[in-house]
Order: sequence, then C-alpha cells, then structure tokens
Amino acid sequence: MLRTILAMAMAAMLMGNVLTDRASDLLRDGKDAEAFELVEQGASMGDAEAVDFLAWFYDSGRHVPQDLASAARLYRQSAAQGVPHAQWRLGVMIDEGSAPGSLEEAVSLFRQSAAQDFTNAWSSLGVMQASGRGTPLDYVAARKSFETAARMGNVHAFNEIGVMFINGEGVAVDPQEAAAWFAIAATHGDKAAQHYLTTGFTDFDIDPDKLAERATEIAREYGLLDDSDRPDPSVT
Repeated sequence: MLRTILAMAMAAMLMGNVLTDRASDLLRDGKDAEAFELVEQGASMGDAEAVDFLAWFYDSGRHVPQDLASAARLYRQSAAQGVPHAQWRLGVMIDEGSAPGSLEEAVSLFRQSAAQDFTNAWSSLGVMQASGRGTPLDYVAARKSFETAARMGNVHAFNEIGVMFINGEGVAVDPQEAAAWFAIAATHGDKAAQHYLTTGFTDFDIDPDKLAERATEIAREYGLLDDSDRPDPSVT
C-alpha cells in the first residue's frame, strides 16, 4: 500500500511538471488561451504548481482581467502546499498591501521560500531585514540574505547591496563601492540600478577606472563573468 501511495504521489508530481512546462511553451508561442485552459485543468485536479501558475495569470492580467483577490487566494492555496514561487509572491503582495496578511506573515513566507533556494525570496527577505518590516532591523542579516541571493545569480540583490553602501546601512557610506555593485546589476538589466547610476552620483567623485576594476572583481567573485567579460561602469 505504501509503495502504491508513493508511486501515485510521484506520478502526480511529474504530471505537474509536464503540465506547467507545456503551459510555459504555449505562452512563449503566444497561445495564451490554450495555456490558461491547461493550467486551469491542472489546478482543478489539485496540482499545486498549476494553482500557482493560475494565480500568476490573475496576478499579471495575462489572458484574463487582472484580479488580485483571486491571485492572492490561489497563491495562498499553492503556498500552503510548499510551492516557493507562490510563497514569495504572496509575501510580496502582503507587503505591498494588495493581499490580506501581516508583515510578520510576509517575512515567514519569504523564509519558507528562501529555504527552498528561491532567489527572489532571499532578496525580499533582505529588504524586510534592512527596513525592519515584519522582523527586527538587522543590517548584518540583510547583507547575508542579499549575498546569498547574489551568489545564486539574483541580479537585483547586487542593487540592494549597493543601496546599503550608498545609505550607510550597517556599513560606512561608500559611493565608490556602491557604484560598483550598481554597475553589476545595471549591466544585467536591473532598472533600479540603472537609475541609481544615471541620477545618484552627480555629487560624488567616482573614479571610472577604480569602478570598473572593483565591479569586475565583485562580479567574478560572485560567478557572473569570466575573464572576457567586464561590467559597464558608465556613470553620467
């Protein structure tokens, strides 16, 4: 009996993976209606990944009118079943005030998701720790959370570390060091970091050569580039 139950559970998990992968392929092909129908069918069968995907449709307003209440309800259902994206996204919605819940619950959801190595959750947890929202203010813990996310390739985490250096959050204010972290994030498309680089350094004397050298050093340490790559250090 136990073997049968385990086999059924494994089959359901594999079915969920195939279903959501197929739905993602349909979305890439512009077949939104087919993707939605497939995900809706999976969700009706109780597949947690499909429920999370269905929540995303309502959250983003893709194919259906945006409905944050439905999205939050579905994310909560999926999060309770341990889906890391649902845990993270529900936490964000709670923090933003678009879903019911306390800031403490949002932090708990981020921790649950981060425990499954979901990089966005590590970054969001760091933001909460650095601002003291839903958890005691703790810059050391925030830095560790951002660094964990960064080592997993989360580009926005580099921006957040830059924010800590520009604001002096747990470290001495260091515009040169901040610019290096922003340069890495900006090079990889982070819009917040791009904004900081183009508007936030007009009052500081940033050495472009030192900036490029430090940004390259950090990026290589965090596994973002090889010897042929170099972050764009432009500051205007």
